[in-house]
Amino acid sequence: MVTVTPHNFTLVMFQPSQIAAVVVDLARQIEGIPNDLEVEIAVNEMNPTTRMEISSLSPLVFSIDSGALEDTRDPRSFSQELATNSIGRLLFEYLDRQDPNFAAPPLGEPTDLAKRVAWDVYCYGRVSRLGVRVYRPKHLYNFRNRLGFSDTADAKFDSLWQGDGLAWADIEALCS
Repeated sequence: MVTVTPHNFTLVMFQPSQIAAVVVDLARQIEGIPNDLEVEIAVNEMNPTTRMEISSLSPLVFSIDSGALEDTRDPRSFSQELATNSIGRLLFEYLDRQDPNFAAPPLGEPTDLAKRVAWDVYCYGRVSRLGVRVYRPKHLYNFRNRLGFSDTADAKFDSLWQGDGLAWADIEALCS
């Protein structure tokens, strides 16, 4: 079900089995993830940033820089919590992309940064409702940097964070 590359990490102290276990656990919890979903996780251990993206839908490939899985207090060590946050966000984006009612922009198409951040908030809000600890203030601050420091922006953030069944058009409307 889950393939992780590289098979042997040399710069970070990750085990492919740790990353695969996060995917399997989340797939069991997230409604709508097929039982037979095959996921490839390509970790770039050369780059300690938190960049992550879906690089292919068929086969499903998540490209993740090692910083998105790394313990911020213990560099180069695996963080179960951050890995769950990161992979959870990608799995919810995958579900959105598979839902014709969501009508996501095509994979690889440039997306306005404010809309990308808003979509991330929507995804992370759903991750948090799984009972996963997601550091909400970090995402609120990032959202405010893109959409403004105001009560109106905060209300939009709350709509996304608590949202369910939204579509890309809803995200676009909240960003306008």
